[in-house]
Amino acid sequence: MELSRYLDLYLAESQEHLRELNRSLLELESGASPEAVGRAFRAAHTIKGMSATMGYRNVAEIAHGLEDRLAEIRDGRASATPAVVDALLADADALEQAVSTVVTAESSSDIETAPEAPAPVPAAAPAPAPAAPMTAPPGTGLVVVVTVRRDCALPAARALLARRNVEAVAQVLGADPEQPGEDFRGGEVRLFLTADADRAAVEEAARRAGDIESVVMASPRTEEPARGAAAAPGVAPRTRHVRVDLRRLDELADGIGELAVLRIRLNELLNAGDQANLREQLERAGMLIEALREVTLAMRMVPVGDIFDRFPRLVRDAARALGKEVEFRIEGRDIQVDRSVIDAMADPLVHLLRNAVDHGIESPRARKTAGKPPRGRIALRAFRERASVRILVEDDGSGIDAAQIAARARRLGLLRGDEPGPTSGDALLKLLAKPGFSTAKEVTEVSGRGVGLDVVAASLRAVGGSLELRTEQGAGSTFALRLPISLAVATALRLRVGGEQYAVPMTHVREAIELQDVEIARVRGREVVRLRGEAIPLLRLSELLALPERGQETAAVVAEIGERRAALAVDELVAREQIVVKPFDAAVGMLPFFSGVTLLADGRPALVLDPMTVL
Repeated sequence: MELSRYLDLYLAESQEHLRELNRSLLELESGASPEAVGRAFRAAHTIKGMSATMGYRNVAEIAHGLEDRLAEIRDGRASATPAVVDALLADADALEQAVSTVVTAESSSDIETAPEAPAPVPAAAPAPAPAAPMTAPPGTGLVVVVTVRRDCALPAARALLARRNVEAVAQVLGADPEQPGEDFRGGEVRLFLTADADRAAVEEAARRAGDIESVVMASPRTEEPARGAAAAPGVAPRTRHVRVDLRRLDELADGIGELAVLRIRLNELLNAGDQANLREQLERAGMLIEALREVTLAMRMVPVGDIFDRFPRLVRDAARALGKEVEFRIEGRDIQVDRSVIDAMADPLVHLLRNAVDHGIESPRARKTAGKPPRGRIALRAFRERASVRILVEDDGSGIDAAQIAARARRLGLLRGDEPGPTSGDALLKLLAKPGFSTAKEVTEVSGRGVGLDVVAASLRAVGGSLELRTEQGAGSTFALRLPISLAVATALRLRVGGEQYAVPMTHVREAIELQDVEIARVRGREVVRLRGEAIPLLRLSELLALPERGQETAAVVAEIGERRAALAVDELVAREQIVVKPFDAAVGMLPFFSGVTLLADGRPALVLDPMTVL
């Protein structure tokens, strides 16, 4: 039987059991509870069985050895001492590496997986790809190969930032990979540009992303194959899996069945000219379609625990490497978000947690001197907030010294000598997120607070999210991530400005107001609206968007991101509705205020305004 077709399912199942294995082994450090030992044993046993079925003898042998050691603890023949737990975690790492090796080998060559075959050998590294791509979109006149360092922090975010920088100076027709995901670990990204692109400006823009090893440019080959050709022979396209509750599938099947019956009924009413009943059935069809949409979206939703469960091991290993004691707590594992949002938050959270351990939590001796318990606390919390999910990374460490940050920024030329230092978390974050800014006195294998925060912020902005900071010196810091529940469908306000309609996602909308109901004043040369005793800057969208046609502004949308607020003046608030957001390639020179496009009910497109870029 051909088992390679089950490779993606094997990988998904193995990763789930590996997370359970690591989580249970970490529980053993605080006491060998029978439940934790039992869960770890079952996870190892399941991986062993799956691997043996697939013919991965090496993986099955490693899992079998781990299973034997856990059986000794379960049966009372061994104790879960720190040394034993360390050895078990090392075995879990070896098991994870073995799974990754066989999956990589299977993906890159046709390997016989019969049980009698020897353990699969990882495929040899492919030769470096040529500068010119195998395929390119029509109109491509220049191919830019940007190589991201493999040892950098957040390589996928670096690649995305490099593309966004290049898009600001040239027309990008496409990229390969189009959206570097969680599995992108550095290497080449190809950008397809028009022939009139300024090569010097493109290279400078790409390198501004940081951790860029090289930028190579070439002309596309004229004999390239048709668009969509296979990337390499023998490599099957990767398939991703999401666990779906069987009840959701039943609801989907029932809804589609009702819709099919309703279609027949509508045809009958249409032929009979029965307008009254036709309108009633159309309303029923609308309700059915809305129900199906909700079921379909729910099938894409997964708990944030799917990614949070990776982090206890990361925090534990980082703390051990730095000689620190850390208690790590997770809250809100069951909060449901879209699978694509889970992927977008992975790398930023890794970086923020490493920073919390490295530069947030003090050493046990320093904590005792400051009157704190020697064990520091880090919390990862998730909860729903309006149309978004909010994730907090909190630590009770030393906090961030604003004066030290300002002094460092002045030495780096990021802050003028006469310019005041940051007085708020928002201003402090702006300095910390400057490309290349770091307060680290030496390079460690963990992190330095500030290094990569520019990429963290950029990767969140790319999916319509935001990053906020609250800190108190000596008491700790909190980084807050706000992300949309889904990247495909969003609740938005539809509004009209200068004869055009736009959509504003509700993620960052605090409220909508009628301008006739509030006082508009001018403070220090800027317009503000006074709302419940608060002066909020008033930004007129028709001016920001440089629209040729000006209407009568009657309303405003109050956008809020962290400590920043602004009232965006518009001609009319049309409706609040669900929209399907699609990515789009902005034209060269287009204002960077838009995150996507959606289709209105009459089929016309409407740009989706990103309040973050406006603020």
